[in-house]
Amino acid sequence: MKRVLIMGIASLVLLNMAAGGSLAAAVSADSSSVKFDFETDDAGFTPIYADYPCSEGVEEFYEFQHDYGKVPIDGAGNGIFISGNNHSDDLFMGYVKALGGFSPARTYHFTVSFQLATDVEGGMVGVGGSPGESVTVKCGVTPTEPAALPIEDGGVAYVRLNLDAGRQSNGGRDMVAVGNMAKEENNRPGEYEFKEFTAEFDTAANVLGEVYLVIGTDSAFEATTSYYLDDISVTWEEAAQQSAVTRA
Repeated sequence: MKRVLIMGIASLVLLNMAAGGSLAAAVSADSSSVKFDFETDDAGFTPIYADYPCSEGVEEFYEFQHDYGKVPIDGAGNGIFISGNNHSDDLFMGYVKALGGFSPARTYHFTVSFQLATDVEGGMVGVGGSPGESVTVKCGVTPTEPAALPIEDGGVAYVRLNLDAGRQSNGGRDMVAVGNMAKEENNRPGEYEFKEFTAEFDTAANVLGEVYLVIGTDSAFEATTSYYLDDISVTWEEAAQQSAVTRA
């Protein structure tokens, strides 16, 4: 696996702010869906981490890793991998993808489905929480370009999302909780299995005609969480126009 380089906070912020615009997947006027199966590349999905101290060398201490490659499940293809060690008791990590070509300010009803490969057994006990049930899977479609930025909190600087993703098991305005990391079958210890998730959102495209897909985890388990994402699908249709953006 490829380790995230220690690049300093300024570089990290620039990387996270670049998660969308230039990598937007364009949608044509007559299309209503897009699917990412990752068979040939990572499709421009950008990793993002948040809710950890803003200090030198923290990326290495938290063991941030991300990669593109084979999902370790028989018959599975490639996917995108992410991992981190939750020393802060509240680590968020995931991937961001910009989608472009929508009508600016027009509201669309989005349905997102994806597979997450996890090797975590259910019902386990862990530090701060279980490695399965205490790691919440979240998803969002937002007009705001996601970024992880240094914010002072109680005299200490932390890297925080510029989105409202909620806290741990609770969703927020920009992201909803769709499940957790625990495997549905516990009869194959140490093996990965796919879990399928679906979420729906009513979101208005921004002035550039873009929205941003965000999929990740919010952890209360104070140790390492690792997983793969695969077969991410987004479908949409124009929603009844409203004066404010709403999300399911």
